[in-house]
Amino acid sequence: MEIEGIRQVKVPVSDLQRSVDWYRKAFGLRLGWEFVEDGEVAGAVLTDEGSTFLIGLRRRDVVPGEPAFVGFDLFSLSVGSVEALEALAKRLDDLGIAHDPPFDRGPGGGVHLDVPDPDGTVVRILTPFGEPAQFSGVEFHPDGPPTFYETPRLT
Repeated sequence: MEIEGIRQVKVPVSDLQRSVDWYRKAFGLRLGWEFVEDGEVAGAVLTDEGSTFLIGLRRRDVVPGEPAFVGFDLFSLSVGSVEALEALAKRLDDLGIAHDPPFDRGPGGGVHLDVPDPDGTVVRILTPFGEPAQFSGVEFHPDGPPTFYETPRLT
């Protein structure tokens, strides 16, 4: 078996209509499907025009455990270049959608842009990776930028 990529991610949300509207506006997606449970719309699937990927949104109150991912980058979307990432950041600015500034991930790591959705779940947008070193570790610091290291700490 050869896995080619991720086809769908599913995100629990507190307000389905608000999240459908936000994801459609932010990323130009279209509503592909809705799912009704007990007479109420409980979930929706959004997709790009070519249906190459799907983002499922599900009301948190119908998801076991009612998970929340505030501040966590649950998944990443891909763009083809740093220029495309910068154009997306400008588009989000023009739409009034908050995001962090683009962040250079260091040797071989590309650049990312974090965009929190209405529930605070972070959608990470990634550029292609460069040629990585054999290994690259990243250490995050509470009061400064991350640093990189070359020797794994896990065995």
